[in-house]
Amino acid sequence: MDLKTLPYMKAYNTGDEKDQENKTSEVTFVLLGFSEYPDLQLPLFLVFLTIYTITVLGNLGMITLIRLNPRLHTPMYFFLSHLSFVDFCYSSVVTPKLLENLLEEDRHISFAGCVCQFFFACVFVVTETFMLAAMAYDRFVAVCNPLLYTVAMSPKLCYLMVAASYCWGLVCSLTLTCFLVRLSFRGSNVINNFVCEHAAIVAVARSDPYVNQMIILVSATFNEISSLVIMLTSYLFIFITIMKMPSPGGRHKAFSTCASHLATICVFHGTILFLYCVPTTKSSWLMVRVASVFYTVVIPMLNPLIYSLRNKDVKATARKLVGIKLIKNNQTAGVTFILLGFSEYPDLQLPLFLVFLTIYTVTVLGNLGMIVLIRLSPKLHTPMYFFLSHLSFVDFCYSSIVTPKLLELLLVEDRHISFAGCLIQFFFACTCVITETFMLAAMAYDRFVAVCNPLLYTVAMSRKLCSLLVAASYFWGIVCTLVVVYFMLALNFCGTKVINNFVCEHSAVIAVSCSDSYISQLSLVVVTTFNQISSLGIVFTSYVFIFVTVMRMPSTQGRYKAFSTCASHLTAITIFHGPILFLYCVPTTKSSWLMVKIASIFYTVVIPMLNPLIYSLRNQDVKQAARRLISSQLSCQKS
Repeated sequence: MDLKTLPYMKAYNTGDEKDQENKTSEVTFVLLGFSEYPDLQLPLFLVFLTIYTITVLGNLGMITLIRLNPRLHTPMYFFLSHLSFVDFCYSSVVTPKLLENLLEEDRHISFAGCVCQFFFACVFVVTETFMLAAMAYDRFVAVCNPLLYTVAMSPKLCYLMVAASYCWGLVCSLTLTCFLVRLSFRGSNVINNFVCEHAAIVAVARSDPYVNQMIILVSATFNEISSLVIMLTSYLFIFITIMKMPSPGGRHKAFSTCASHLATICVFHGTILFLYCVPTTKSSWLMVRVASVFYTVVIPMLNPLIYSLRNKDVKATARKLVGIKLIKNNQTAGVTFILLGFSEYPDLQLPLFLVFLTIYTVTVLGNLGMIVLIRLSPKLHTPMYFFLSHLSFVDFCYSSIVTPKLLELLLVEDRHISFAGCLIQFFFACTCVITETFMLAAMAYDRFVAVCNPLLYTVAMSRKLCSLLVAASYFWGIVCTLVVVYFMLALNFCGTKVINNFVCEHSAVIAVSCSDSYISQLSLVVVTTFNQISSLGIVFTSYVFIFVTVMRMPSTQGRYKAFSTCASHLTAITIFHGPILFLYCVPTTKSSWLMVKIASIFYTVVIPMLNPLIYSLRNQDVKQAARRLISSQLSCQKS
């Protein structure tokens, strides 16, 4: 037994096993994944994250290309769009959990979570199996009956074949899941895989899994034989038809239309046949895991690459779409902006440079110092400081996006910035602002749990929940920014435009557009209003409950201590949301540019400096951790 599995096996063998049997609410699984290779956890995480990113972008990009180009509105690409959708869903069912297990030590998954993962994964595997068979039939009709292709492959028939694939996937998955939940499991069970795969689940069952093994064997064999028969029969007729063609050019063209589909079939069915139609033993778990990685993570990435790299129509559509975007908006590559900054005050350029350089230095040292301090001090490894470390990271990034360009503008006379550079600066700055908005909301919820439910704090604010809240903040920041940038790209800009600000701020950029900016302004107001109302709603609700709870405390010292734990956070919220509300929720005019610039300075340069100071000067834990760290360093130097 691997040493890594011993803690899990200990949990597995404790407790009254008879009472635990069939109580699925008490049954959990431990996905070992690749825990026996601790040194490979981070490299594997980066590899799988890259693969998943390519999978998402590739499959969603393929669907978008097919939808946007009328030339691709044919049966073949209709099936391909659904194949891409299935691959996207399939990868999204499995890969996020795999990535989580590579980062966290707690690899538990509930019985319901494991069954749900297996159910949806099985649905998409079976659906893809028959989707590929439908695509083989489509190629048969296209090659063998080209004149009747549009009639034979009618939209109605295509919809029926796609719907039948989804329905049969659901039926097969429901059947397997029903037999799976009838097995008996007890306590915590170790699954020697990274995914809730059927063979791995039944291997840890306490009851006889023979019926389940036979059901999966019969189901997989039937699906494989029936789908492969359709494919082999289709390609047999295709081969005969092609060999009868007199022209080598015609044969090459006919084979090339089938090449991508044949490649997809080979990589997909080879893995499925290996996993489900060949009996596995305990000694073959590594091979099973490698095969599982291939068909759950790699294949969904390969399919869009195969169809894009080997398909001239898809490549031509992509080129045309890229060409349209490049030509659009009066050739934005030739558009430049001039950031005026504080050029109307030439005598203040050097003093302002020194002031902002000092602020930026304090910002970098303060935020990076806070992150290092939290990482090095075990006492600060709590949810509150976990959020604080990410808040410091966001502040550091935000300041580093804006301040270096501001310092450059104060030293050089050339204040030009390209259209792409301006857009990139706005994108990352906006992402950081929105991320920080919801990070502060998450910290408000953390304070609510700490004050109102102190006994359940460590349970309620689990590491998994904290990671999800932080990840959701980053993700929502990116999504909102993409929406705002999309509407900015719809504007027309021409030649060189003067922006009366030191940063590519939204209102300043759209003020110099050559087209109507109403939609862009409206989109920003909607996004900002929603984010402000939702985040402030969370903050206000949390603090109302905190206030009520604190006022009910009989001890004055207890009330003071409770309020003091929230003081830093309340201060950070006040200084952050004030400028944001002023800048984005109040309409600005040309006469108010000075006020806009001052507010921009405050929330882009000053606030990132203030946050670490607020949390260090008003927080006893941080100050004590800093003193201990300094003392330990001094002791090491003396010794």
